[in-house]
Amino acid sequence: MTSSDDQIEVPREDFLALKERVEKLEQENQQLRKENKQLRAKLRWHEGPHTPSSQKQSDSEESSSSSDEDEDDDEPRTDGGTPGRKTGHEPEWRSAPEPDQEIEVTCDCCPNCGEQFDESEGVSPRLVEEIPDPQPIETTQYNRHYYECDSCGAETVASHSGCPDEGQFGVNVISQAALSRYDHRLPYRKIADRFQQLYELELSGASAWHATERAARAGRCEYEQIRQAIQEADVVHIDETSIKRDGQQAWIWTFRTNEHTLYAVRESRGSDVPAEVLGEDFAGTVICDGWTAYPAFSDNLQRCWSHILREAEDAADKQEEGEPIYRALKQLYVSLQAQLETDVTLRERAEMQRVARRELESLIERSVPDGPVATLLGKLEGGLDHWLTFVGKPAVSPTNNAAESALREPVVLRKIIGTLRNDHGMFVHETLFSLLATWSQQGRNPYQELRRVVRANEMISRAHALPAVESAP
Repeated sequence: MTSSDDQIEVPREDFLALKERVEKLEQENQQLRKENKQLRAKLRWHEGPHTPSSQKQSDSEESSSSSDEDEDDDEPRTDGGTPGRKTGHEPEWRSAPEPDQEIEVTCDCCPNCGEQFDESEGVSPRLVEEIPDPQPIETTQYNRHYYECDSCGAETVASHSGCPDEGQFGVNVISQAALSRYDHRLPYRKIADRFQQLYELELSGASAWHATERAARAGRCEYEQIRQAIQEADVVHIDETSIKRDGQQAWIWTFRTNEHTLYAVRESRGSDVPAEVLGEDFAGTVICDGWTAYPAFSDNLQRCWSHILREAEDAADKQEEGEPIYRALKQLYVSLQAQLETDVTLRERAEMQRVARRELESLIERSVPDGPVATLLGKLEGGLDHWLTFVGKPAVSPTNNAAESALREPVVLRKIIGTLRNDHGMFVHETLFSLLATWSQQGRNPYQELRRVVRANEMISRAHALPAVESAP
């Protein structure tokens, strides 16, 4: 036997080969570390703590097209991961409409041999739904009579629901132009092309813009009604995102309740915007993220748990001290949600709130080195009075997902248009987005609603078509 002090002699050739292999592996390891660092940086950029959870895919979730085992791409799927209805789900069918007409489709002879048919053996019905051909443009001249009052001298011009107060475009043209822009996201040039292709209506991009602007001025009265309804709400979700105004920084704010959504485009991101839109005496609860404008506006807040959990997860990835804090936060949130799903009384809610606050305070008191975790604990402490509002108030949601969802459509259009040109563009943007979002929430047809507000002939003047929301009386 060889003692532990004995040395094993390795041939020089083998030693040099092993040394060369180790050096090569070390180089590969350094390269992989460098690539890993770059990929993690990109991941933090695209999926940082402020990325909405709806834009992330959970590690526990697998795509229906993914497989646990490597499979040949040319082989058909046999694991049930195919598109369409999943096994066990009942199929859903469109309800068949009643036909407006019936056409008998017959055949006289056999297409193969030419033999004449005596009579039909049966009928194979097929329902086909079709839209009518585009109709030619109707041009109507409204001879609007005007009158002068013998008593006071006031002049009156007669009005008609089919004749807007301004311009030469009718109700349908104005409504379709606005819908094409803010629901279908078409550039004004494409809107003009669409009218030309479908209706042979000669329209320029500028004319499409003016038609859309008239729709916004016609709908501004309803915009103010939406604002008033939100002012009277008990709970309002608020969020904001950037937008350009003539290339300069501006912000589009959203204020959302269960039935109404209002947008406001402002050059400010401060607390003056919620005060302007909601009123300085707003008494409801604001659900929001951690932006400083919200506590400067109101003390009655619910801070978003989706945000803080994402930030805690990010801090745990960057610093090992953050892992137990992230687990504790997530466990607390899940536990509260599970308890609130049961039939708890207000007194039980108050007790849950006290216990949960003590747990948050114990997390905040932890001693951690400077870094992302210390920043996280500072945010927890700064919002300590606002993390648990949802526990005591049943109508309050613990997340601000509703407001984040409301900003998706404006963000998509922002990527298309780039910038708003002026105050009138800001006015049109916030007005039409608010109307369409609210009508969608309420299950109303946007096109029919646009026709309604344009036909009402309550179009405000262009001089008043500015983005500033007037204070409520």
